[in-house]
Parts: sequence; structure tokens; C-alpha cells
Amino acid sequence: MIIRILLLGSLAAIGWLVFLRRNRLPIHILVVFTLLAVGGLAVIFPEMTNEVAGFVGVGRGADLITYVVAVTMLFVLLHYYTKFVELQHQLTQVTRELAILRGEVDRLAPPSAPPGSEHDSSAT
Repeated sequence: MIIRILLLGSLAAIGWLVFLRRNRLPIHILVVFTLLAVGGLAVIFPEMTNEVAGFVGVGRGADLITYVVAVTMLFVLLHYYTKFVELQHQLTQVTRELAILRGEVDRLAPPSAPPGSEHDSSAT
């Protein structure tokens, strides 16, 4: 019974800290939040998990939860990988535009002499 309270408390803390404090909920967050809710139900009603597992053709409820967690983790991993690639592409575009703008500024503005170079040449 204590483990159920600890698991439900952990799920509630994860939900509050990560999901409910966000201003918007993208689809991957909704999927994970829904699976956390289902995990909470599995903690409260473990017999139901065994029945669902038998219905879908899995031997035990624990095995079903393991399969669902594995698929969910792959979904989240793939989602964040595609976000990373997209951000990398955007960063490349911004860097290219910045380099072009710097080149234009350098072409239009004459290079300024480093400080102190005027005084050194007039002394000799």
C-alpha cells in the first residue's frame, strides 16, 4: 500500500512540475501526460492492468506497461530528435545570414585603425 502512495505521489509531482506549469501543451506532452494518468490508474487498479493485458494478448500487466513505456520513450525520443535537427537547421540559417550581413557592413564601412596606431607612427 505504501508503494502505491509513493508512486501516485511521484506521478502527481511529475505532472505538476513538468506539464501543468507550461503555458501550452504540445501533442507529445499530452501523450506523455495521458500515459502518466493511465500509469496512475494501473497503480490504483493492478487487476485491471492484467485484464487489459490479457485482452490485447500480453501475458501480464507488468509486461504490457513495459511495452507501452518503451513505445512512449521511442516516440518522445524521436520527437526531440526532430526538434533538435530543426533547431540546428535554423541556427545554420541564422549564422549564414549574420555572416552575409557582417560582410556587407565590412564592405560598406572602411576598416578603422586599431587604437594607439596613430600615435606610434607620428612619433618617429
